[in-house]
Amino acid sequence: MEHVPALTDEDLRFVVDTVGDERSGVGQGLDHLRAREDLLDVMLEDDRLVRSLLEDTRVLLRVSPALVFSVLLRRVIRDLNARPYTLERTPETVAVFDAPRVHRFVAEPAIWGYLVRMLTSFIRTETVTVFTKEGERYRRRRFSTLNMEDMIALAGLVGERETPPIFQRIADIALFTSGIFPDYLRSRHGRAAREHWRAVPLTPEIYEEHGRRFYRLAAGPEGRPDRRVLTALADEFPMARKVLELLSDRYLRWTRLSWFHTPC
Repeated sequence: MEHVPALTDEDLRFVVDTVGDERSGVGQGLDHLRAREDLLDVMLEDDRLVRSLLEDTRVLLRVSPALVFSVLLRRVIRDLNARPYTLERTPETVAVFDAPRVHRFVAEPAIWGYLVRMLTSFIRTETVTVFTKEGERYRRRRFSTLNMEDMIALAGLVGERETPPIFQRIADIALFTSGIFPDYLRSRHGRAAREHWRAVPLTPEIYEEHGRRFYRLAAGPEGRPDRRVLTALADEFPMARKVLELLSDRYLRWTRLSWFHTPC
């Protein structure tokens, strides 16, 4: 579980309380369970955790988003292993027999761990403030980390060393939006009113193009953190999007609008 954010003590208590597995060794303390990654992996696969997260929204006030996404993405991996196809939504919904390939992609710990961290990062809105000089005056500009165009504009204002994480965020926005909120990009209702001022059109094709491009830019030269994962996301952007679409359709539709703000 080295690729996933550390679970809190309350997360571990919830897992033990829900699964009630005597093998957890809870009597020896939470540090014992945290050290037993093999056992914790098995417990996080338990159906009772999924049922509790889906049926009792009060649980979401108790546990961390990292635990929620860790459990639900594991369930997506299981779902992909249980059927041979995924659904591809073009003008029509088409079954594509690529589930084994998508399963292999997301089952890699580095990939699904990255997706857990990425999803967690979209829970809260953050802004970046930059002062730019215009003539004799300085102007304060604020950029939302949920807004692709803000992040593209910010990348143009900072030095070359500061651009890789911003490029990565641009790609994350493209992946998150097209996977968790696919209808936001596919729906034509009201699009003209939303798009007349946009530099980045709201279409799945454009968001995929930006996702691939900026993941590659973020990956940069050898030695960068997450370079292999970022390169894989650039190469296999549609598979990553399908994973998030399945997560959204099956497990997040009941709560995603209260957890996430649609990037605008």
